Amino acid sequence: MRKKMFLTLCLSISAILLLSYCLIYVTFRSLLRNEIQEKQQYILDFNETVFTNYIDSFNLIPFQLVDNHEIGSALNTISSNYLDMFRAREALKKEFNKYLKLLVFTSNLDGRLILYLNKNIPLSAYCDSASLSKDVSLKSIQIYADTKVKDEKWYQRAASHKYSPYFFLNESTNEICFAKCAQSYYLYPPSAEGIGLVVISIPTASILEKLMMKSITPNSSIILMNEYHEILYQHGSTVPADAVTLFSSQSSELLLDGHKYLVNTASVKNNLYLTFLTPYSDIETVIRSSLRPYIAFSLITFVVLILILYVLSRKITAPIISFADLLSKIEDTRTFNPELLTHYKDAELVRLCNSFQNLISRENSLIARIDEENKAKRAAVLHALQAQINPHFLYNALDVVSWMALSKREDAIADVVSSISNMMHYSISHPDALVALPSELDNIQEFIRIFQLERPTKIYLTISSKNDLNPADIKIPKFTLQPLVENAVLHNPDKSCLHIEIEIALRSNLLSISVVDDGIGADPQKLNAYLNYEETDLAVSNGFGIRNVNERLQMHYPEIGSLSYSKSPSGRLTATLIISLESNGEK
Repeated sequence: MRKKMFLTLCLSISAILLLSYCLIYVTFRSLLRNEIQEKQQYILDFNETVFTNYIDSFNLIPFQLVDNHEIGSALNTISSNYLDMFRAREALKKEFNKYLKLLVFTSNLDGRLILYLNKNIPLSAYCDSASLSKDVSLKSIQIYADTKVKDEKWYQRAASHKYSPYFFLNESTNEICFAKCAQSYYLYPPSAEGIGLVVISIPTASILEKLMMKSITPNSSIILMNEYHEILYQHGSTVPADAVTLFSSQSSELLLDGHKYLVNTASVKNNLYLTFLTPYSDIETVIRSSLRPYIAFSLITFVVLILILYVLSRKITAPIISFADLLSKIEDTRTFNPELLTHYKDAELVRLCNSFQNLISRENSLIARIDEENKAKRAAVLHALQAQINPHFLYNALDVVSWMALSKREDAIADVVSSISNMMHYSISHPDALVALPSELDNIQEFIRIFQLERPTKIYLTISSKNDLNPADIKIPKFTLQPLVENAVLHNPDKSCLHIEIEIALRSNLLSISVVDDGIGADPQKLNAYLNYEETDLAVSNGFGIRNVNERLQMHYPEIGSLSYSKSPSGRLTATLIISLESNGEK
Protein backbone atom coordinates (compact mmCIF):
# COMPACT_ATOMS: atom_id res chain seq x y z
CA MET A 1 0.00 0.00 0.00
CA ARG A 2 2.79 2.39 0.92
CA LYS A 3 4.58 1.75 -2.36
CA LYS A 4 1.41 2.14 -4.37
CA MET A 5 0.51 5.39 -2.62
CA PHE A 6 4.03 6.76 -3.04
CA LEU A 7 4.18 5.85 -6.73
CA THR A 8 0.71 7.31 -7.34
CA LEU A 9 1.66 10.62 -5.75
CA CYS A 10 5.00 10.70 -7.60
CA LEU A 11 3.35 10.02 -10.94
CA SER A 12 0.69 12.65 -10.23
CA ILE A 13 3.27 15.31 -9.40
CA SER A 14 5.38 14.31 -12.40
CA ALA A 15 2.36 14.57 -14.66
CA ILE A 16 1.50 18.02 -13.22
CA LEU A 17 5.07 19.28 -13.66
CA LEU A 18 5.29 17.85 -17.17
CA LEU A 19 1.93 19.32 -18.11
CA SER A 20 2.87 22.71 -16.68
CA TYR A 21 6.17 22.59 -18.59
CA CYS A 22 4.34 21.77 -21.82
CA LEU A 23 1.85 24.58 -21.23
CA ILE A 24 4.62 27.06 -20.42
CA TYR A 25 6.63 25.85 -23.39
CA VAL A 26 3.71 26.21 -25.81
CA THR A 27 2.70 29.58 -24.37
CA PHE A 28 6.25 30.91 -24.33
CA ARG A 29 6.89 29.59 -27.84
CA SER A 30 3.77 31.28 -29.13
CA LEU A 31 4.63 34.54 -27.38
CA LEU A 32 8.22 34.45 -28.60
CA ARG A 33 7.10 33.66 -32.14
CA ASN A 34 4.68 36.56 -32.09
CA GLU A 35 7.30 38.87 -30.62
CA ILE A 36 9.87 37.90 -33.26
CA GLN A 37 7.30 38.30 -35.98
CA GLU A 38 6.34 41.72 -34.64
CA LYS A 39 10.00 42.77 -34.48
CA GLN A 40 10.60 41.52 -38.01
CA GLN A 41 7.51 43.32 -39.23
CA TYR A 42 8.61 46.50 -37.47
CA ILE A 43 12.03 46.34 -39.09
CA LEU A 44 10.45 45.63 -42.45
CA ASP A 45 8.03 48.53 -42.08
CA PHE A 46 10.88 50.86 -41.12
CA ASN A 47 13.09 49.74 -44.01
CA GLU A 48 10.16 49.85 -46.39
CA THR A 49 9.60 53.48 -45.46
CA VAL A 50 13.28 54.27 -45.99
CA PHE A 51 13.39 52.53 -49.37
CA THR A 52 10.17 54.22 -50.42
CA ASN A 53 11.83 57.59 -49.74
CA TYR A 54 14.89 56.46 -51.68
CA ILE A 55 12.85 55.37 -54.68
CA ASP A 56 10.85 58.59 -54.60
CA SER A 57 14.11 60.55 -54.50
CA PHE A 58 15.61 58.50 -57.33
CA ASN A 59 12.48 58.79 -59.48
CA LEU A 60 12.62 62.56 -59.12
CA ILE A 61 15.65 62.79 -61.43
CA PRO A 62 14.14 61.00 -64.52
CA PHE A 63 10.92 62.87 -63.85
CA GLN A 64 12.58 66.30 -63.95
CA LEU A 65 14.62 65.37 -67.00
CA VAL A 66 11.43 65.16 -69.01
CA ASP A 67 10.74 68.90 -68.75
CA ASN A 68 14.33 70.22 -68.66
CA HIS A 69 14.75 72.61 -71.66
CA GLU A 70 18.51 73.00 -71.32
CA ILE A 71 19.08 69.24 -71.41
CA GLY A 72 16.71 68.96 -74.34
CA SER A 73 18.59 71.69 -76.23
CA ALA A 74 21.94 70.04 -75.57
CA LEU A 75 20.65 66.69 -76.76
CA ASN A 76 19.25 68.26 -79.96
CA THR A 77 22.65 69.79 -80.90
CA ILE A 78 23.73 68.63 -84.36
CA SER A 79 27.00 70.03 -85.75
CA SER A 80 30.00 68.85 -87.64
CA ASN A 81 32.10 71.17 -85.53
CA TYR A 82 33.62 69.18 -82.67
CA LEU A 83 33.79 72.31 -80.53
CA ASP A 84 30.03 72.80 -80.74
CA MET A 85 29.40 69.19 -79.74
CA PHE A 86 31.92 69.49 -76.91
CA ARG A 87 30.13 72.57 -75.60
CA ALA A 88 26.79 70.72 -75.78
CA ARG A 89 28.23 67.77 -73.84
CA GLU A 90 29.66 70.02 -71.14
CA ALA A 91 26.37 71.91 -70.87
CA LEU A 92 24.64 68.57 -70.42
CA LYS A 93 27.11 67.59 -67.68
CA LYS A 94 26.67 70.94 -65.97
CA GLU A 95 22.92 70.60 -65.97
CA PHE A 96 23.16 66.96 -64.96
CA ASN A 97 25.37 67.90 -62.02
CA LYS A 98 22.42 69.79 -60.54
CA TYR A 99 20.55 66.52 -60.31
CA LEU A 100 23.47 64.95 -58.43
CA LYS A 101 23.20 67.70 -55.84
CA LEU A 102 19.45 67.15 -55.75
CA LEU A 103 20.07 63.43 -55.16
CA VAL A 104 22.42 64.09 -52.27
CA PHE A 105 19.99 66.59 -50.79
CA THR A 106 16.85 64.48 -51.05
CA SER A 107 18.25 61.06 -50.19
CA ASN A 108 21.28 61.98 -48.09
CA LEU A 109 23.22 59.31 -49.95
CA ASP A 110 26.65 59.50 -51.52
CA GLY A 111 26.60 57.92 -54.94
CA ARG A 112 27.18 58.27 -58.65
CA LEU A 113 24.85 59.61 -61.33
CA ILE A 114 25.34 58.11 -64.80
CA LEU A 115 23.51 58.86 -68.05
CA TYR A 116 23.76 56.32 -70.85
CA LEU A 117 22.77 58.14 -74.06
CA ASN A 118 20.83 56.37 -76.76
CA LYS A 119 22.99 55.77 -79.80
CA ASN A 120 20.35 57.47 -81.96
CA ILE A 121 21.14 60.80 -80.32
CA PRO A 122 23.97 62.57 -82.26
CA LEU A 123 25.65 63.75 -79.05
CA SER A 124 26.29 60.07 -78.02
CA ALA A 125 28.95 59.87 -80.73
CA TYR A 126 30.99 62.47 -78.84
CA CYS A 127 30.77 60.58 -75.52
CA ASP A 128 32.87 57.74 -74.21
CA SER A 129 31.36 54.27 -73.99
CA ALA A 130 32.12 52.56 -70.67
CA SER A 131 30.70 50.02 -68.24
CA LEU A 132 29.38 50.76 -64.77
CA SER A 133 32.66 49.66 -63.21
CA LYS A 134 34.73 52.45 -64.82
CA ASP A 135 35.63 55.65 -63.04
CA VAL A 136 33.99 54.74 -59.77
CA SER A 137 33.93 57.88 -57.71
CA LEU A 138 31.39 59.07 -55.18
CA LYS A 139 29.44 62.25 -55.88
CA SER A 140 30.35 62.17 -59.53
CA ILE A 141 28.46 62.25 -62.79
CA GLN A 142 29.28 60.40 -66.01
CA ILE A 143 27.68 60.64 -69.41
CA TYR A 144 28.39 57.66 -71.63
CA ALA A 145 27.18 56.23 -74.87
CA ASP A 146 25.31 52.97 -74.39
CA THR A 147 27.35 51.07 -76.95
CA LYS A 148 29.24 48.80 -74.51
CA VAL A 149 26.38 48.16 -72.13
CA LYS A 150 23.45 47.88 -74.50
CA ASP A 151 23.69 44.09 -74.64
CA GLU A 152 24.12 43.61 -70.89
CA LYS A 153 21.23 42.00 -69.04
CA TRP A 154 20.67 44.86 -66.60
CA TYR A 155 20.45 47.35 -69.44
CA GLN A 156 17.99 45.29 -71.41
CA ARG A 157 15.76 44.75 -68.37
CA ALA A 158 15.85 48.44 -67.45
CA ALA A 159 15.08 49.47 -71.06
CA SER A 160 12.16 47.06 -71.19
CA HIS A 161 10.52 48.62 -68.12
CA LYS A 162 10.00 52.04 -69.77
CA TYR A 163 8.11 53.64 -66.88
CA SER A 164 9.34 51.75 -63.83
CA PRO A 165 12.80 51.48 -62.36
CA TYR A 166 14.98 48.41 -62.27
CA PHE A 167 17.22 47.67 -59.27
CA PHE A 168 20.27 45.44 -59.59
CA LEU A 169 23.57 44.75 -57.86
CA ASN A 170 26.87 45.76 -59.43
CA GLU A 171 28.98 43.05 -57.85
CA SER A 172 32.28 44.44 -59.13
CA THR A 173 31.78 47.75 -57.29
CA ASN A 174 29.43 46.44 -54.57
CA GLU A 175 26.88 49.06 -55.47
CA ILE A 176 23.13 48.87 -55.60
CA CYS A 177 22.04 50.48 -58.83
CA PHE A 178 18.82 52.23 -59.84
CA ALA A 179 18.21 52.27 -63.60
CA LYS A 180 15.31 53.92 -65.42
CA CYS A 181 14.50 55.09 -68.93
CA ALA A 182 14.80 58.88 -69.37
CA GLN A 183 12.54 60.91 -71.63
CA SER A 184 12.52 64.54 -72.84
CA TYR A 185 9.76 66.63 -74.34
CA TYR A 186 12.37 68.68 -76.19
CA LEU A 187 14.04 65.78 -77.97
CA TYR A 188 13.69 66.08 -81.71
CA PRO A 189 12.91 63.98 -83.47
CA PRO A 190 11.08 62.09 -80.70
CA SER A 191 12.36 58.56 -79.96
CA ALA A 192 10.44 55.66 -78.42
CA GLU A 193 13.60 54.64 -76.59
CA GLY A 194 13.91 58.12 -75.02
CA ILE A 195 17.23 59.79 -74.41
CA GLY A 196 18.69 56.69 -72.72
CA LEU A 197 19.03 55.29 -69.20
CA VAL A 198 19.63 57.13 -65.94
CA VAL A 199 21.63 55.00 -63.50
CA ILE A 200 22.07 55.92 -59.85
CA SER A 201 24.77 53.81 -58.19
CA ILE A 202 24.89 53.86 -54.39
CA PRO A 203 27.47 51.88 -52.40
CA THR A 204 25.76 49.09 -50.53
CA ALA A 205 27.32 50.16 -47.24
CA SER A 206 25.98 53.69 -47.71
CA ILE A 207 22.43 52.42 -48.11
CA LEU A 208 22.67 49.95 -45.26
CA GLU A 209 23.87 52.49 -42.75
CA LYS A 210 20.52 54.24 -43.10
CA LEU A 211 18.58 51.00 -42.75
CA MET A 212 17.81 48.76 -39.77
CA MET A 213 19.46 45.47 -40.66
CA LYS A 214 20.14 43.99 -37.23
CA SER A 215 19.47 40.25 -36.84
CA ILE A 216 16.96 39.28 -34.19
CA THR A 217 18.44 35.84 -33.53
CA PRO A 218 21.94 34.50 -34.29
CA ASN A 219 20.81 32.75 -37.48
CA SER A 220 18.24 35.27 -38.70
CA SER A 221 18.57 36.41 -42.30
CA ILE A 222 17.66 39.69 -44.04
CA ILE A 223 17.37 39.57 -47.79
CA LEU A 224 16.90 42.46 -50.25
CA MET A 225 15.97 41.39 -53.79
CA ASN A 226 14.48 42.86 -56.92
CA GLU A 227 11.39 41.85 -58.79
CA TYR A 228 13.36 39.17 -60.64
CA HIS A 229 14.24 37.59 -57.28
CA GLU A 230 17.88 38.56 -57.69
CA ILE A 231 19.51 39.04 -54.31
CA LEU A 232 20.85 42.57 -53.90
CA TYR A 233 21.86 42.22 -50.29
CA GLN A 234 21.85 39.39 -47.77
CA HIS A 235 22.72 39.53 -44.10
CA GLY A 236 22.89 36.57 -41.77
CA SER A 237 22.67 32.88 -42.71
CA THR A 238 23.05 32.12 -46.40
CA VAL A 239 19.84 31.16 -48.17
CA PRO A 240 19.95 29.08 -51.37
CA ALA A 241 19.47 31.28 -54.45
CA ASP A 242 16.84 28.97 -55.88
CA ALA A 243 14.71 29.41 -52.73
CA VAL A 244 14.18 33.16 -52.91
CA THR A 245 11.27 32.69 -55.32
CA LEU A 246 9.29 31.39 -52.35
CA PHE A 247 9.61 34.59 -50.35
CA SER A 248 6.98 36.48 -52.26
CA SER A 249 4.27 34.12 -50.92
CA GLN A 250 1.97 35.35 -48.18
CA SER A 251 2.75 32.42 -45.90
CA SER A 252 4.38 33.24 -42.57
CA GLU A 253 6.24 29.92 -42.50
CA LEU A 254 8.62 28.36 -44.99
CA LEU A 255 10.44 25.04 -45.23
CA LEU A 256 13.95 25.21 -46.72
CA ASP A 257 16.30 22.22 -46.88
CA GLY A 258 14.35 20.53 -44.14
CA HIS A 259 14.50 23.57 -41.83
CA LYS A 260 11.45 25.56 -40.88
CA TYR A 261 11.60 29.37 -40.97
CA LEU A 262 9.43 32.19 -39.71
CA VAL A 263 9.07 34.57 -42.68
CA ASN A 264 8.05 38.23 -43.06
CA THR A 265 8.10 39.80 -46.54
CA ALA A 266 7.39 43.39 -47.60
CA SER A 267 7.16 44.82 -51.11
CA VAL A 268 8.46 48.31 -51.85
CA LYS A 269 6.36 49.59 -54.76
CA ASN A 270 6.69 46.17 -56.40
CA ASN A 271 10.33 47.02 -57.30
CA LEU A 272 12.11 45.73 -54.22
CA TYR A 273 11.33 42.96 -51.75
CA LEU A 274 12.55 42.84 -48.18
CA THR A 275 12.41 39.43 -46.49
CA PHE A 276 13.15 38.55 -42.87
CA LEU A 277 13.77 34.89 -42.01
CA THR A 278 14.21 33.43 -38.54
CA PRO A 279 14.74 29.66 -38.21
CA TYR A 280 12.53 27.92 -35.73
CA SER A 281 15.66 26.24 -34.40
CA ASP A 282 16.71 29.66 -33.05
CA ILE A 283 13.30 30.06 -31.44
CA GLU A 284 13.64 26.63 -29.84
CA THR A 285 17.14 27.52 -28.64
CA VAL A 286 15.90 30.75 -27.07
CA ILE A 287 13.03 28.89 -25.45
CA ARG A 288 15.28 26.18 -24.06
CA SER A 289 17.76 28.67 -22.71
CA SER A 290 14.94 30.70 -21.17
CA LEU A 291 13.31 27.63 -19.64
CA ARG A 292 16.49 26.19 -18.16
CA PRO A 293 15.97 27.99 -14.82
CA TYR A 294 12.40 26.72 -14.73
CA ILE A 295 13.55 23.16 -15.49
CA ALA A 296 16.22 23.37 -12.79
CA PHE A 297 13.69 24.77 -10.33
CA SER A 298 11.18 22.06 -11.29
CA LEU A 299 13.74 19.30 -10.80
CA ILE A 300 14.75 20.65 -7.41
CA THR A 301 11.10 21.07 -6.45
CA PHE A 302 10.36 17.54 -7.68
CA VAL A 303 13.17 16.04 -5.60
CA VAL A 304 12.07 17.98 -2.50
CA LEU A 305 8.46 16.96 -3.04
CA ILE A 306 9.47 13.33 -3.50
CA LEU A 307 11.28 13.39 -0.18
CA ILE A 308 8.32 15.09 1.51
CA LEU A 309 5.91 12.60 -0.04
CA TYR A 310 8.05 9.69 1.07
CA VAL A 311 8.02 10.94 4.67
CA LEU A 312 4.31 11.72 4.56
CA SER A 313 3.43 8.39 2.95
CA ARG A 314 5.31 6.54 5.66
CA LYS A 315 3.60 8.57 8.36
CA ILE A 316 0.15 8.11 6.82
CA THR A 317 0.41 4.47 5.87
CA ALA A 318 2.33 3.18 8.91
CA PRO A 319 -0.76 3.06 11.20
CA ILE A 320 -2.83 1.50 8.42
CA ILE A 321 -0.22 -1.16 7.72
CA SER A 322 0.09 -1.82 11.47
CA PHE A 323 -3.70 -2.16 11.70
CA ALA A 324 -3.74 -4.54 8.71
CA ASP A 325 -0.97 -6.67 10.25
CA LEU A 326 -2.90 -6.79 13.53
CA LEU A 327 -6.04 -7.99 11.76
CA SER A 328 -4.14 -10.60 9.76
CA LYS A 329 -2.98 -12.24 13.02
CA ILE A 330 -6.53 -12.74 14.35
CA GLU A 331 -7.37 -16.46 14.32
CA ASP A 332 -10.26 -16.48 16.79
CA THR A 333 -12.16 -13.32 17.73
CA ARG A 334 -13.03 -14.81 21.11
CA THR A 335 -9.36 -14.86 22.12
CA PHE A 336 -8.52 -11.44 20.59
CA ASN A 337 -7.53 -8.71 23.05
CA PRO A 338 -9.52 -5.51 22.19
CA GLU A 339 -6.99 -3.41 24.11
CA LEU A 340 -4.65 -3.73 21.13
CA LEU A 341 -7.01 -1.46 19.18
CA THR A 342 -6.74 1.44 21.63
CA HIS A 343 -3.18 2.50 20.64
CA TYR A 344 -4.15 4.35 17.43
CA LYS A 345 -4.50 8.13 17.55
CA ASP A 346 -5.78 9.06 14.07
CA ALA A 347 -9.46 9.97 14.15
CA GLU A 348 -10.28 7.79 11.16
CA LEU A 349 -8.47 4.78 12.58
CA VAL A 350 -10.08 5.34 15.98
CA ARG A 351 -13.52 5.20 14.34
CA LEU A 352 -12.46 2.13 12.37
CA CYS A 353 -11.15 0.41 15.52
CA ASN A 354 -14.36 1.21 17.41
CA SER A 355 -16.42 -0.21 14.56
CA PHE A 356 -14.20 -3.29 14.47
CA GLN A 357 -14.54 -3.74 18.23
CA ASN A 358 -18.32 -3.58 17.88
CA LEU A 359 -18.10 -6.09 15.05
CA ILE A 360 -16.02 -8.46 17.15
CA SER A 361 -18.47 -8.07 20.04
CA ARG A 362 -21.43 -8.86 17.77
CA GLU A 363 -19.59 -11.78 16.22
CA ASN A 364 -18.68 -13.21 19.62
CA SER A 365 -22.32 -12.82 20.75
CA LEU A 366 -23.46 -14.56 17.58
CA ILE A 367 -20.96 -17.39 18.09
CA ALA A 368 -22.13 -17.79 21.71
CA ARG A 369 -25.77 -17.86 20.60
CA ILE A 370 -24.98 -20.38 17.87
CA ASP A 371 -23.18 -22.55 20.45
CA GLU A 372 -26.20 -22.37 22.75
CA GLU A 373 -28.53 -23.20 19.88
CA ASN A 374 -26.37 -26.14 18.90
CA LYS A 375 -26.46 -27.40 22.49
CA ALA A 376 -30.23 -26.96 22.54
CA LYS A 377 -30.52 -28.80 19.21
CA ARG A 378 -28.45 -31.70 20.54
CA ALA A 379 -30.60 -31.84 23.68
CA ALA A 380 -33.76 -31.72 21.51
CA VAL A 381 -32.45 -34.52 19.31
CA LEU A 382 -31.69 -36.64 22.38
CA HIS A 383 -35.09 -35.80 23.81
CA ALA A 384 -36.78 -36.71 20.53
CA LEU A 385 -34.91 -39.99 20.37
CA GLN A 386 -35.91 -40.72 23.94
CA ALA A 387 -39.49 -39.68 23.17
CA GLN A 388 -39.53 -42.12 20.27
CA ILE A 389 -38.37 -44.92 22.52
CA ASN A 390 -40.96 -44.31 25.31
CA PRO A 391 -44.14 -44.21 23.12
CA HIS A 392 -43.07 -47.32 21.25
CA PHE A 393 -42.49 -49.06 24.54
CA LEU A 394 -45.96 -48.04 25.78
CA TYR A 395 -47.53 -48.94 22.43
CA ASN A 396 -46.02 -52.43 22.67
CA ALA A 397 -47.09 -52.73 26.34
CA LEU A 398 -50.68 -51.80 25.43
CA ASP A 399 -50.71 -54.50 22.77
CA VAL A 400 -49.68 -57.00 25.43
CA VAL A 401 -52.46 -55.77 27.79
CA SER A 402 -55.04 -55.98 24.98
CA TRP A 403 -53.93 -59.54 24.19
CA MET A 404 -54.21 -60.53 27.90
CA ALA A 405 -57.72 -58.96 28.17
CA LEU A 406 -58.91 -60.84 25.12
CA SER A 407 -57.41 -64.07 26.47
CA LYS A 408 -59.48 -63.59 29.68
CA ARG A 409 -62.58 -62.61 27.73
CA GLU A 410 -62.51 -59.02 28.99
CA ASP A 411 -63.78 -57.49 25.73
CA ALA A 412 -64.56 -54.02 27.17
CA ILE A 413 -61.06 -53.65 28.54
CA ALA A 414 -59.64 -54.94 25.28
CA ASP A 415 -61.63 -52.30 23.29
CA VAL A 416 -60.44 -49.46 25.52
CA VAL A 417 -56.84 -50.60 25.33
CA SER A 418 -57.16 -50.98 21.56
CA SER A 419 -58.55 -47.42 21.23
CA ILE A 420 -55.73 -46.04 23.36
CA SER A 421 -53.20 -47.97 21.27
CA ASN A 422 -54.70 -46.67 18.04
CA MET A 423 -54.58 -43.06 19.27
CA MET A 424 -50.97 -43.44 20.35
CA HIS A 425 -50.07 -44.98 17.02
CA TYR A 426 -51.81 -42.10 15.22
CA SER A 427 -49.97 -39.52 17.28
CA ILE A 428 -46.41 -40.88 17.01
CA SER A 429 -46.35 -41.90 13.34
CA HIS A 430 -45.35 -38.96 11.07
CA PRO A 431 -46.65 -36.23 13.39
CA ASP A 432 -46.03 -33.40 10.86
CA ALA A 433 -47.60 -35.11 7.84
CA LEU A 434 -50.93 -34.28 6.22
CA VAL A 435 -53.56 -36.97 6.58
CA ALA A 436 -56.83 -37.64 4.86
CA LEU A 437 -59.86 -36.22 6.66
CA PRO A 438 -61.33 -39.72 7.38
CA SER A 439 -58.13 -40.61 9.31
CA GLU A 440 -58.60 -37.57 11.54
CA LEU A 441 -62.27 -38.48 12.03
CA ASP A 442 -61.35 -42.08 12.97
CA ASN A 443 -59.00 -40.73 15.62
CA ILE A 444 -61.83 -38.53 16.93
CA GLN A 445 -64.09 -41.61 17.15
CA GLU A 446 -61.41 -43.43 19.19
CA PHE A 447 -61.29 -40.45 21.59
CA ILE A 448 -65.12 -40.42 21.96
CA ARG A 449 -65.17 -44.19 22.59
CA ILE A 450 -62.62 -43.82 25.42
CA PHE A 451 -64.43 -40.80 26.90
CA GLN A 452 -67.80 -42.60 26.96
CA LEU A 453 -66.34 -45.44 29.05
CA GLU A 454 -65.80 -42.96 31.88
CA ARG A 455 -68.99 -40.87 31.52
CA PRO A 456 -72.49 -41.87 30.38
CA THR A 457 -72.86 -38.81 28.06
CA LYS A 458 -74.17 -39.68 24.68
CA ILE A 459 -72.14 -38.01 21.97
CA TYR A 460 -73.42 -37.80 18.42
CA LEU A 461 -70.84 -36.88 15.74
CA THR A 462 -72.18 -36.00 12.30
CA ILE A 463 -70.31 -34.90 9.16
CA SER A 464 -71.86 -32.85 6.37
CA SER A 465 -70.27 -31.81 3.07
CA LYS A 466 -71.33 -29.15 0.59
CA ASN A 467 -70.31 -28.53 -3.01
CA ASP A 468 -70.03 -32.29 -3.58
CA LEU A 469 -66.74 -32.45 -1.72
CA ASN A 470 -65.39 -35.91 -1.01
CA PRO A 471 -63.87 -36.03 2.51
CA ALA A 472 -61.42 -38.70 1.34
CA ASP A 473 -59.87 -36.16 -1.07
CA ILE A 474 -59.27 -33.62 1.67
CA LYS A 475 -56.00 -33.64 3.60
CA ILE A 476 -55.34 -31.69 6.76
CA PRO A 477 -52.60 -31.60 9.39
CA LYS A 478 -52.88 -34.21 12.15
CA PHE A 479 -54.70 -33.21 15.35
CA THR A 480 -56.42 -30.27 13.69
CA LEU A 481 -60.05 -31.26 14.40
CA GLN A 482 -59.44 -33.60 17.35
CA PRO A 483 -58.53 -30.79 19.82
CA LEU A 484 -61.67 -28.85 18.79
CA VAL A 485 -63.93 -31.89 19.34
CA GLU A 486 -62.11 -32.65 22.58
CA ASN A 487 -62.80 -29.09 23.83
CA ALA A 488 -66.51 -29.49 22.96
CA VAL A 489 -66.65 -32.76 24.95
CA LEU A 490 -64.56 -31.70 27.95
CA HIS A 491 -66.35 -28.37 28.44
CA ASN A 492 -69.80 -30.01 28.58
CA PRO A 493 -69.32 -32.75 31.25
CA ASP A 494 -72.88 -32.49 32.65
CA LYS A 495 -74.76 -32.85 29.40
CA SER A 496 -76.43 -36.21 28.94
CA CYS A 497 -76.55 -35.75 25.20
CA LEU A 498 -74.09 -33.76 23.08
CA HIS A 499 -74.36 -33.16 19.36
CA ILE A 500 -71.20 -32.27 17.43
CA GLU A 501 -71.39 -31.50 13.73
CA ILE A 502 -68.46 -31.14 11.33
CA GLU A 503 -69.36 -29.08 8.23
CA ILE A 504 -67.18 -29.01 5.12
CA ALA A 505 -67.71 -26.26 2.54
CA LEU A 506 -65.90 -24.55 -0.36
CA ARG A 507 -65.58 -20.73 -0.30
CA SER A 508 -63.77 -19.01 -3.19
CA ASN A 509 -61.19 -21.77 -3.63
CA LEU A 510 -60.71 -21.92 0.14
CA LEU A 511 -61.72 -24.95 2.18
CA SER A 512 -63.79 -24.23 5.30
CA ILE A 513 -64.20 -26.88 8.04
CA SER A 514 -66.51 -25.91 10.92
CA VAL A 515 -66.97 -27.75 14.25
CA VAL A 516 -70.35 -26.89 15.83
CA ASP A 517 -71.68 -28.22 19.17
CA ASP A 518 -74.83 -27.58 21.18
CA GLY A 519 -73.07 -27.34 24.52
CA ILE A 520 -72.98 -24.49 27.02
CA GLY A 521 -70.59 -22.65 24.68
CA ALA A 522 -68.16 -19.83 25.37
CA ASP A 523 -67.57 -16.21 24.33
CA PRO A 524 -66.14 -16.34 20.76
CA GLN A 525 -64.58 -12.87 21.08
CA LYS A 526 -62.54 -13.98 24.08
CA LEU A 527 -61.52 -17.15 22.25
CA ASN A 528 -60.37 -15.13 19.22
CA ALA A 529 -58.49 -12.71 21.50
CA TYR A 530 -56.79 -15.69 23.11
CA LEU A 531 -55.81 -17.04 19.66
CA ASN A 532 -54.25 -13.63 18.82
CA TYR A 533 -52.32 -13.48 22.11
CA GLU A 534 -54.41 -10.59 23.36
CA GLU A 535 -55.25 -9.92 27.01
CA THR A 536 -58.40 -11.82 28.08
CA ASP A 537 -59.94 -13.26 31.28
CA LEU A 538 -60.67 -16.54 29.54
CA ALA A 539 -59.77 -19.50 31.74
CA VAL A 540 -57.77 -22.05 29.76
CA SER A 541 -56.45 -25.46 30.73
CA ASN A 542 -53.08 -26.89 29.92
CA GLY A 543 -53.25 -29.16 26.92
CA PHE A 544 -52.72 -29.38 23.21
CA GLY A 545 -54.60 -26.09 22.84
CA ILE A 546 -56.36 -24.17 20.15
CA ARG A 547 -53.35 -21.84 19.80
CA ASN A 548 -51.30 -24.83 18.70
CA VAL A 549 -53.88 -25.65 16.06
CA ASN A 550 -54.00 -22.06 14.80
CA GLU A 551 -50.21 -21.72 14.59
CA ARG A 552 -49.80 -25.03 12.76
CA LEU A 553 -52.45 -23.98 10.23
CA GLN A 554 -50.56 -20.72 9.61
CA MET A 555 -47.34 -22.62 9.11
CA HIS A 556 -48.88 -25.10 6.69
CA TYR A 557 -50.90 -22.44 4.83
CA PRO A 558 -49.08 -19.06 5.11
CA GLU A 559 -51.34 -15.97 4.91
CA ILE A 560 -54.39 -18.29 4.42
CA GLY A 561 -54.62 -20.89 7.18
CA SER A 562 -56.46 -19.74 10.29
CA LEU A 563 -58.77 -20.77 13.15
CA SER A 564 -61.56 -18.52 14.42
CA TYR A 565 -64.65 -18.75 16.63
CA SER A 566 -68.14 -17.43 16.07
CA LYS A 567 -71.80 -18.03 16.97
CA SER A 568 -74.12 -19.77 14.53
CA PRO A 569 -77.57 -18.25 13.86
CA SER A 570 -78.98 -20.78 16.34
CA GLY A 571 -76.51 -19.61 19.02
CA ARG A 572 -74.17 -22.58 18.83
CA LEU A 573 -70.42 -22.11 19.30
CA THR A 574 -68.65 -22.64 15.96
CA ALA A 575 -64.94 -23.20 15.39
CA THR A 576 -63.97 -22.59 11.73
CA LEU A 577 -60.77 -23.71 10.01
CA ILE A 578 -59.70 -22.06 6.72
CA ILE A 579 -57.15 -23.82 4.51
CA SER A 580 -56.14 -23.64 0.86
CA LEU A 581 -57.70 -26.10 -1.51
CA GLU A 582 -55.00 -25.65 -4.21
CA SER A 583 -52.17 -26.51 -1.83
CA ASN A 584 -54.21 -29.21 -0.12
CA GLY A 585 -52.17 -32.31 0.08
CA GLU A 586 -48.96 -30.59 -1.07
CA LYS A 587 -47.78 -29.20 2.24
